[in-house]
Amino acid sequence: VARTPQATALVFEDTSLTYAELNARANRLAHHLIAQGVGPESFVALALPRSLEMVTSLLAILKTGAAYLPLDVDYPKERLAFMLQDARPVCMVTDTLTSQSLPQVKSTLCLDDPAVVTALAACPVSNPVDAQRTSPLRPLSLAYVLYTSGSTGNPKGVGGTYQAIANRLHWDIRKPEADTAYAQKTTHNFIDFLWETFMPLLAGQRVIVVPPQAGRDVEQLVDLLSAQNVQRIVLVPSLLQAVLEHGSDVSQRLCNLKYWACSGEALTPSLANRFKEVFPDALLLNIYGTSEFWDATAWVVEARSEANVPIGSPIAGMQAYVLDTGLRPVPAGVAGELYIAGAGLARGYLNRPGLS
Repeated sequence: VARTPQATALVFEDTSLTYAELNARANRLAHHLIAQGVGPESFVALALPRSLEMVTSLLAILKTGAAYLPLDVDYPKERLAFMLQDARPVCMVTDTLTSQSLPQVKSTLCLDDPAVVTALAACPVSNPVDAQRTSPLRPLSLAYVLYTSGSTGNPKGVGGTYQAIANRLHWDIRKPEADTAYAQKTTHNFIDFLWETFMPLLAGQRVIVVPPQAGRDVEQLVDLLSAQNVQRIVLVPSLLQAVLEHGSDVSQRLCNLKYWACSGEALTPSLANRFKEVFPDALLLNIYGTSEFWDATAWVVEARSEANVPIGSPIAGMQAYVLDTGLRPVPAGVAGELYIAGAGLARGYLNRPGLS
C-alpha cells in the first residue's frame, strides 16, 4: 500500500481495486467491527459469494485481530448451524441476499444495507493499531477456524494462528517476478484460499478472483487464466489433469503460467510426467499439508517420476519426523507415522482439548 498505492491489487470480472482502495475499504470495515466489540480471540463469520467484497472483508477481519469463520451457502443448513453454534461468532459479515439462506446470527452485518454503507463511510481509513483493538494482537492469536469434513463424527473446528499464516506466506520456492498475477479459485472454506489471496498481496502483485462458474468449468477457467495472463496457481491434481487434457493448444494458451502447486490429493507419477511433457519449462510443486498444520512439506517435480511422487522435505519453519508406536525415530527405509512440528501448527481443535 505504501510502495505502490495505485497498482492493481484485486481483479474480479470487469472490476478491480488498487492497493490504496483495498486498504481504505478494509480499514473502514475493520474500525466498524472493532466498534462492535470484534478483536483478538473473537470470531467473525464470513458469508459472502466470491467477489472483491469477500476478499476485502477477510482482510478487514484480520486487521481487527479476530479470527474468521468461513460459511459456504452451498453447505447443508444443518452443518452451517452446527458451525455457528460451536464457534459462537460475535457477528456475521454478509449481504442481504446471502443472509436469507443462512441460519440466524445475533449480530448480522449486511454490507449492502444502506445504514451500514453510511456507517462505513464515516469510519477512518487509517490502519488499526493495538491501541484501538479490543486487546493486543499476538502471534499465537487465532486467525481462522476451519471445520473438518466430519467424516469421523461431528466436524471439528481447526483454530489456526497468525504465526502459522505468516510462516507459510513468507516461504516460497521462487520469488514472484514483477507484476505477477495469481489465480484465486479456492473456496474460503479451505486453507489454500489464504495462499492464493495473501501471497500476492504481500508481494504487491495482482489477485485474479475467479468467478464461481469459471471455477467449475475447465474451458472458462483456461480462458480466464489466459486472458488475465495468470502466472501462478494452486489446484488439486484432479483439476490439473482436467486442464492438461483440455485441448492440444493448452500449452500455448497457458504459456505464461510458470508456477503450479498441487495439494489436497496425491499427485500420481503419470500426472506429474504428463505435466512435464505439456509444460516442460514450468515449475510444479507437490505440497503436503492439512488445516491442522497448513503446508508442511514440498517437493519440486523435476525429473521423470517412475514411483510415487515424494511429498518432499519440510518448508521453512516446519519440521517432520517419522516415528514408531513408541514415538521413536525409525531407521531409514522403515515405515512409521509422520509427525509435524513447527511454526505452522494450528493451536488445536475448537472446544475439543482432548483431541487437540
